[in-house]
Amino acid sequence: MLVIALVLLMSFAAVAEERYLEFTHYSEVLGKEKKFAVILPPDYTTEKAYPVLYMLHGAGGDYLDWHKPDGKLYELSRNYQMIIVTPDVETSWLVDSHIKPESKYETYMIQEFLPYIEANFSIIDSYRARGIMGLSMGGHGAMMLALKYPDIFGVASSTSGVLDIRMLPNTAGKKDVLGEPSQYPEEWNNASANYLAQNLRNMRRKPRIMFDVGLGDYVYDTNMAFHKTLKEQGVDHIFRLYPGTHSWGYWVARLPEHLAFHAENLRSPQIVWDE
Repeated sequence: MLVIALVLLMSFAAVAEERYLEFTHYSEVLGKEKKFAVILPPDYTTEKAYPVLYMLHGAGGDYLDWHKPDGKLYELSRNYQMIIVTPDVETSWLVDSHIKPESKYETYMIQEFLPYIEANFSIIDSYRARGIMGLSMGGHGAMMLALKYPDIFGVASSTSGVLDIRMLPNTAGKKDVLGEPSQYPEEWNNASANYLAQNLRNMRRKPRIMFDVGLGDYVYDTNMAFHKTLKEQGVDHIFRLYPGTHSWGYWVARLPEHLAFHAENLRSPQIVWDE
């Protein structure tokens, strides 16, 4: 609730060094309370508006995953003037499920969560100031949402993302929200980042894209397919291969370059002028 947010922000003002905050809000779209965490820039003030980075977790994870002590997100965030937000999207694949009516996470993110965040924090209202990234399921979700909503997200990145979910239909709860691919091919296509990328050439706005995958990762082929599609569409992007597997250690090692990529491509903070 807004009252909770205001109370916590008042506490933040009293203890300036506290930049990590946790919140609970009620989602009308999902019909339940949802938790999320926010890391504020070191100099956060409502006299400035900041870029924002939404960071998505993987299947089976939650909003706290990126904040594990060995991940060093809080420490690394000191170097950047951007607000970092980690929502809880469950194992939803960021889609509006046609077979699980209570799982409407695309609508939740776009129509409810982002407006809620940007109404309660001092954030630049521009696609050029909104980034989205994630690991595994979250990496796919970041690319899918950026491709569906280029007027909202200007920068997107993925580490070990399942960038063509159609290639791995039997893993991590995809069928729970999308059903059988043979029965619902259109739903699977419209939820696949690689399928959506096939129309990038014709899009007026194209997000700046970076993604990576480990050479021993089971999602390696889906990343190669996505890379091929982007090349065929003539879309500039950064694609990197590293030694590694689908593991937390790999994602932690990639985190600094993802934060740097977003910081370099998102708008800088700007002074808020009173009208």
